[in-house]
Parts: sequence; structure tokens; C-alpha cells
Amino acid sequence: MPVPTSRPRIFRWAKFNLEALLLLAEKLRGRSCTCDESQVPKSGSLNWVIFITFDDGVQWVFRSPRYDTHMFSDETASKILISEAIYSYSGTHENDIGVPYILQSRASGRPLSDYRWTEPSVQPPNIRHPIFQLPLSESDREKIMNQLGAIISRLSRVHLEKIGSLFEDDAGGFSVGECLSPVLTWQLRDSIEKEIERGPFTEELVYLRSLISAFTSHAEELPLTPYLFFSPLPKPADYSTWDSFRAATDRRGDFIVIGDKLEGSKNRLDYCIAGQILEEMVPRLSSESTTFSISHPDLHTGNIFVDEDLNITCIIDWGSATTGPMTELLATPGLAGSSKPPSLALTAAFQTGFSQGSPNISRDMWERAEMIWYFSRVVRLLSGQDLPLFRRLYDLVYKTKLVNPSDSRDYGWLFCQRAVTASNKKLSAKLKEDDLTDDEVKAREKEVFS
Repeated sequence: MPVPTSRPRIFRWAKFNLEALLLLAEKLRGRSCTCDESQVPKSGSLNWVIFITFDDGVQWVFRSPRYDTHMFSDETASKILISEAIYSYSGTHENDIGVPYILQSRASGRPLSDYRWTEPSVQPPNIRHPIFQLPLSESDREKIMNQLGAIISRLSRVHLEKIGSLFEDDAGGFSVGECLSPVLTWQLRDSIEKEIERGPFTEELVYLRSLISAFTSHAEELPLTPYLFFSPLPKPADYSTWDSFRAATDRRGDFIVIGDKLEGSKNRLDYCIAGQILEEMVPRLSSESTTFSISHPDLHTGNIFVDEDLNITCIIDWGSATTGPMTELLATPGLAGSSKPPSLALTAAFQTGFSQGSPNISRDMWERAEMIWYFSRVVRLLSGQDLPLFRRLYDLVYKTKLVNPSDSRDYGWLFCQRAVTASNKKLSAKLKEDDLTDDEVKAREKEVFS
């Protein structure tokens, strides 16, 4: 019996016509090119990419959307600017290659994700394709953070009068329009039925409240799986062995099935109450600044490129760039992941680099920037660590000094107090209308545990 051949690794995210792609690239540049079918496509939140190499060593990038993310609608995608040098583009499957794509220049250097930004966490045993990363010392990380501070400081000197996204006009210029911030558009938030103010904004207060509105509307209307406010997702970095991490994951999996905890009204109400508390924080989070600056919407190690001496050569993926409050620029980039704040040393390196070009940043602005770091991660609802992030933000805003800050019972009491108000009882009743029936819940529990 013949053994079925495995599909080349290059087709991990999608099946497409590689031959047609190579013919297109050769036609556009007038030189022969190849593509290694054994390469595993690199992927980010929205796209996967592969590399095409020409006979003179020049490389191009082929980028296509990931369809497992369902981040935002096609309408929103059509509004996002393309920021790199583009050689060919198709927004549909109706082309010889068979997938939507962008064929573009490759950034010089190598992505910072090729280096070990954080210490490795536990890995699954017998992993087939272990990820090899180049080592980085702490001083290397501080050097990179210092450079990021200097680069972002230069952005801070570009002042605009509105908060929103950049749109190209018919004359080839740019203007600030509707805000396509990830908080307002990702995870299908651009499809929310409730009316949400989407800008452009002239006031920071209104902008922050819009982000909170998108967060609470998500809690009311959109899927919350796998997030449970009072049960953060286990992280491999918190466990000494893979088995202990898996055991914690399995225990949480059993726990959330009972009573349909993730999509049930209790979890949705908890997130709505978190949004109400965030609303009360807004005056403490916002600054008095009336001008705004461009910021990168999704800065991580995959879109920062460095040379062999760890000098930053470029930062890519500015397509969803927005203008925003200065505090968003001042927030130290969290390159260790969506929920892990940068160390004090890395924060100091970033602030030093920033201050070299912008020396007049007040202590109050740096403190607000730290609050915004946590605030932005709570309202994006992507980390699975919403309670720890909310807890730290609450502590920063209200200067609380709990005896045991890691004890979630203090916050459970806070949320219970809110839940019994007349308005939240009414909201709870509305949310319960979409709960599964008792029989449906029991059937699901039986299916999982049988």
C-alpha cells in the first residue's frame, strides 16, 4: 500500500500555486528566482509570509492573510494602508496564485524574533521542530530598547490635531480619519451592532472612552472563549515542567466547562463591570495634551529588524498605524509578550533613549504611560491575563497597597458590590437571555466528561 506523501511545510497556512508565484516574480523583476518548499512560513497576528530568493541574492516577501484569526472584516482590511514597497497585490482569491497576497520588498537585517528576547519556557517533549533562537544578553536587550526609545521620540515630534488612522487622499497626501485601532477593529469588533464612536477624535477622554465601549460591547456581543476574567490562562513560563503546565491547563479546562463559564452571562457581566471601573479611571489616565502623535499598533519582535550588531534597521507593518495620545508613545514596548511588562532595566533604557531627543517629559506623563500600558492590554482582550493586568492597573491608578496584591478575593468583593446595583441587575438579566438552558449545559458537560 503506497504511503501518502506529506504536504511541503510551505503550505502550512494555505494551499497556493507556488509555480505561478515564481513566474510572477520573475516577470516583474526580470531575473530567475526560487523558493524553498521546506521553509515553515513565518506568521504574525494577521498574516503569514514566505521568502522568494532571486539569483543575485535579493529577496522578496510574499504575504497572505491568516484565515484562522477572524480579526476584522474585509471592509476594515480594505481601509488599511500598505506601508512597504509593493510589487504586486491582489485582495481576493481570484488570481493565478489562488490566495489574496502582497508581494513586497524584504526589510534589511533579520527580525528580532530570531533572537531570544525572553528566557525559554518549558517545551513539549519530543517536539518535532524546536525553535532555535540566537542568544541575547541583558545589555543587548537594553541597547535595543534604548534605540526604540530614540526612534519613538522622533515620532513624538510629529504633531497632529486628531486621533485616528491615516488615509491617503486623491492628491497623494494624507489625512486623519476613522480610527482603525486594533481595540476598535480586531476580533470582529468592527462588526459590533452597538453604536461605538470611531473617530476621528479631538479629545483624549473621548478616545479612551471609545476603547472601553468597544471592550464592553465585545463582552456583551462577541465570543469570549478562551477568556474567563477571574481565571487567567496558565502560562508555560509559570511552570517548571511541561507536565505541570498541561495539568494546570487540563484542570482549568474541566473547570470552565461546568456551567458554561466562558460564554455565560456571569463572565460577560464581570467584563462589563471591569469596563465600568475603567470608565471611572479615564480622568486619571488622560493627559491635558491637545496634540497627538503617530504610534505603531502592534510592536513586537517580529516586526523589528536588526543588523549583526543589533542596530535597528527598520520597523515594519505600519499599515494600521494610528495617531494617539502621547502616553501611548511613552509606554515602554512590551516585547516579552502581550501580558508581561518590561523589566525596570528595560524601561529605564527605553526612557533614556526617548529623553535624549525629548528631554522635557514630566514624571507625571511617565506614570500615566505605565497606566496606559496596562489599560491598553485589558481593553484589547488578547492576553488571557485580564485579572492580573486589571489588578495592576487598579493599583497604579488608585495607589492602593493591598496586604496581598495577588489575592483576587479583594477584587471579587469589588465586583460583587457592583453586580448588585440596579443597573447591573438589569444588565445581568439581559445577558442571561442568551445563556444556554440547564439541559444544554448538562449535555455539554456530559459530552466533555464522558
